[in-house]
Amino acid sequence: MDQLLLPFSIEPRFTLESFIVHGEIEVVHGTVQSVYGRGDPPFPSLFLHGPQGTGKTHLLRALASLLESRLPERKLGSFLVLPRGTPPSFPDLKKAVSIADSSAQELAAVAVDGVHLLGEQDTALLWTLSNQLTRVETALLMASELPPDDVFRGNEHLRSRTTAGLVLELAPPEDNSRVLIVDKIARDRNVRIPEEVCRYLVTRKSRNIKELERIIAVLDRASLELKRRITLPLVRLLEEQGLV
Repeated sequence: MDQLLLPFSIEPRFTLESFIVHGEIEVVHGTVQSVYGRGDPPFPSLFLHGPQGTGKTHLLRALASLLESRLPERKLGSFLVLPRGTPPSFPDLKKAVSIADSSAQELAAVAVDGVHLLGEQDTALLWTLSNQLTRVETALLMASELPPDDVFRGNEHLRSRTTAGLVLELAPPEDNSRVLIVDKIARDRNVRIPEEVCRYLVTRKSRNIKELERIIAVLDRASLELKRRITLPLVRLLEEQGLV
């Protein structure tokens, strides 16, 4: 199968099984698994929304991979569209529209992350893409920090099309769940971090998952350069240097 899913900067296991399920999103995870993991095609569109650090990107990529495996006859696999640049734009959205124009029936899914950042031109492309995929019953998967009513306030067609599919809200995790998420992020980098360090990072440094990912990357580099294990003393040393 030709793989069109864009490469990630690191290679964590984006699967439903590796997703940290906590009480705030247990129903969301179960719904996604039931509809896309055990249900039969055609699959509905999906719109995930919630603040940063709620797992939207993980679920989006996990579902794209899952649908590839469940629909091997869709030879082009899945396609991931990410916001890029400042201000954010979606150059790969135009490419997705071009591919779908000739080969939509060969796509297992198209996933669009950061939908709340869409500009007017990108929104028009998303509508075109939605029409192309709807005609051949290919799933459009979206993730956004805002719900569809806010994102598509000026576009009744897209708002109606989106809300006719599956719309799920993800709530932020509690601190105990964040500790598990930090541990998973570290393990995905083949890094071992003691629980006391994970808890310190969550309770003393940041509750934002993106910022915690950055801190773990800094700790990983420092650990290799200094040939020291990641411990609280190392964290405090990097704090003194203003690195974390």
